[in-house]
Amino acid sequence: MWEQHDRVRIGLEAYYTGIQALDDNPWRRRSRPYLEVGALGEIVLGRVSLFINLENILNIHKSGYNPMLRPRRADDGQWTVDAWAPLVH
Repeated sequence: MWEQHDRVRIGLEAYYTGIQALDDNPWRRRSRPYLEVGALGEIVLGRVSLFINLENILNIHKSGYNPMLRPRRADDGQWTVDAWAPLVH
């Protein structure tokens, strides 16, 4: 976090997720580790503050590794595999 008091604030955030065991996934038994990075900022203009929030700057998404749809329906009726990474593309 960096701040110029009462004028500007800028911050970065990062989240690391390691390998996870995946149950009943036809594509893989373990997930891949990934890093999510975000940024946020505030600019003060008199009595008004402007905010910006950027998430998933590295564009990490689950469908970039494997399909989300199963080749056939699972025993419990699900067509999709469980989420282990961000789903937004």
